[in-house]
Amino acid sequence: MNRRTPRRAACLGAAIFSFSLALTGCGTSNDGAGDTSTSPDGEEQIVLTVGTFNNFGYDTTTATMQGADLYNKYMDEHPGIKIEATVAATSDEARSAFNTALGAGSGAYDIQAVDVDWMPDMIKNADKLTDLSDVIPAGRFLDWKTAQATTADGKLIGAGTDIGPEGICYRADLFEAAGLPSDRAEVATLLGGKDATWDKYFEVGAQFVASSNGVAWFDSAAATFQGMINQVEASYVDPDSGDVIASDNAEVKALYDQLLEASASQSASLKQWSDDWSAGFKSDKFATMLCPAWIINNIKNSAGADFVGWDIADVFPGGGGNWGGSFLVIPAQSEHPAEAKALVEWLTAPEQQALVFTAASNFPSAVQAEADPAVTSKTDSFLNNAPVGEIFADRAAAVTVVPYKGSSYFDIQAKMVDAINRVDVDKVMDAAASYTQWLDDVKALA
Repeated sequence: MNRRTPRRAACLGAAIFSFSLALTGCGTSNDGAGDTSTSPDGEEQIVLTVGTFNNFGYDTTTATMQGADLYNKYMDEHPGIKIEATVAATSDEARSAFNTALGAGSGAYDIQAVDVDWMPDMIKNADKLTDLSDVIPAGRFLDWKTAQATTADGKLIGAGTDIGPEGICYRADLFEAAGLPSDRAEVATLLGGKDATWDKYFEVGAQFVASSNGVAWFDSAAATFQGMINQVEASYVDPDSGDVIASDNAEVKALYDQLLEASASQSASLKQWSDDWSAGFKSDKFATMLCPAWIINNIKNSAGADFVGWDIADVFPGGGGNWGGSFLVIPAQSEHPAEAKALVEWLTAPEQQALVFTAASNFPSAVQAEADPAVTSKTDSFLNNAPVGEIFADRAAAVTVVPYKGSSYFDIQAKMVDAINRVDVDKVMDAAASYTQWLDDVKALA
């Protein structure tokens, strides 16, 4: 799951979900306090702190966080363990706090969730993380997922949680109002089926806005670019040399130009994860959006569980794409590495990944979980009873490009989002000027 996104806020921008009798305070890092605790029957417990962001599906189900209640299940099965879990308000906040803790050598959680876009930095800091290869069975995750968390000398620093295969979510009612087919199979055909391209997606978008009475085709240009750039094998960093190639990559410039030409008439010009973006889900602001599995909960939370109209088509421009996906890592500074390893192994096991998908829509990275009947048979009433298990399995199988993301990728992509938003959202620059600013920003990062 790509979790560079606002999800919750409380206590200095983070919500503390502690499954103990009482909370000891708020914060975005573990200061080492509360290392042990006492259970209700007087037994001493080891406290394991876990830091995540977004909705990893591990927590008790609430109005805004769907989960499989795995923490409580684990503690029931392991009475000597107490889990104190923190959910950061944004992935960026979690990344900043974690990098600070790694640099300081203290203050990190026992277990930290890491987004795929951070993983190149984690590989560079592998000496500060625990090797998990002794507890994670070979072949548990998709090969490319494991490769993303494996160092050159074979150290496995992250256990896979989810991946983000993408379909197209759309408002069936708005399609009908604009005279377009609304059945999900017909929508997939309309967008090109197996031969879907970005050209076709924007071509249909032009047809839609011509008849939509002011409704935009897609939600956000920056969000759409995520799907486009994730289909480029080497976008910002050369996989062989490690050199930054962003400024000279003609493919990046072509995608940027294509997107912003279309966005001028087709975008709702909403900044993804903003309040306006959230409000747009139930105010007919846009008709389609790129739809990795994990984003479905965001749609539900924003539109309201009873909202009728959203559906999903088994199609994606360019054939297939993966947006996001995360890992669990254990900092070397953890005082309980053995217990943390046991929890990480359990949380990322196929059985738990299947439970997470059924509860929270995060599609498994574990091969065995993807074949679990609970996963393959899942439907979603919010999406007009769409067979989401089948659709996301198809979308995962369609992924043929796993982009290389060097240690500079995260920062360069953040600057690209700024560049697109200057044109699409803030409207303070034209596309050419904003791209020039991006080139300067990339140069300044060197």
